[in-house]
Amino acid sequence: MNDAGDFATHHRDGNQVLKRLDTGHPATARFVEALAAAGRNGTEEYLVTLRDAGVQLPPGLQVVREKPLVVRHDWVDGPDLLSAARAAPEQFIEAVMQIGQWARDLDPTDARIDTNLANFCLVDGHPVLVDVLPPLIVSRRPQPANLFEALFSGLCFDTEVILAALVGYAARALLRGAAGPPQAARFVPVARELCSPRGMAVAGPLAEMWFRSRVALALRALSGELPADVVHGFFALTSVRVFRDLDEPQRARRVEHVRETLRGLRDEC
Repeated sequence: MNDAGDFATHHRDGNQVLKRLDTGHPATARFVEALAAAGRNGTEEYLVTLRDAGVQLPPGLQVVREKPLVVRHDWVDGPDLLSAARAAPEQFIEAVMQIGQWARDLDPTDARIDTNLANFCLVDGHPVLVDVLPPLIVSRRPQPANLFEALFSGLCFDTEVILAALVGYAARALLRGAAGPPQAARFVPVARELCSPRGMAVAGPLAEMWFRSRVALALRALSGELPADVVHGFFALTSVRVFRDLDEPQRARRVEHVRETLRGLRDEC
């Protein structure tokens, strides 16, 4: 997933795009290899499940190689979703709502999607998922062996965490894009509908604490109750890329630092 590192090498040839799955960072290699073992047949079944749930995929998308896993699709001529937070905030919010609905509709299935905003383009105002590697197949989820894998596993496979991550990404993008009060105000109830934030949870599973707390702080900032700088600082503290690159003792210290920060912010409320 893009929050932890790019897993596909992209090559464009005219109107065709080839994407080859790479294991990426050593910290994610075990997970990616487990998902890649789905091969051509498993990946094709994964894409069918996405389509059946209504997920809009690029035209011409197909698996063209198994080892390494390679997909091909037509070039999608549309802006990336992230840039729309500044240029077209109303379209951006509508697209986030649609992506959240896809995640909900996929919950009973064996498939998940990466809700990082960089994985989507807008075509005629509607989101298109342009990155499907690695195939996020729940039944191939490996058991986490360390703190990073526990965080990453939740981000990949737990629908409530996936939705919280989506809302957090979107809220941060609106804050960075200097969205006006009407757009910010409109997104707050949308966000609450998507992930039902329960406040700044200091206890509980790591991934849930990590991403739900992002949502709680970001929505307070969008509501004008908290300076945006506090949110940006917390997102930096909870960067998955940074967490990935730490050794296990450093990760344990980072988790405690996050919990202490949340306790302090909660006490200030």
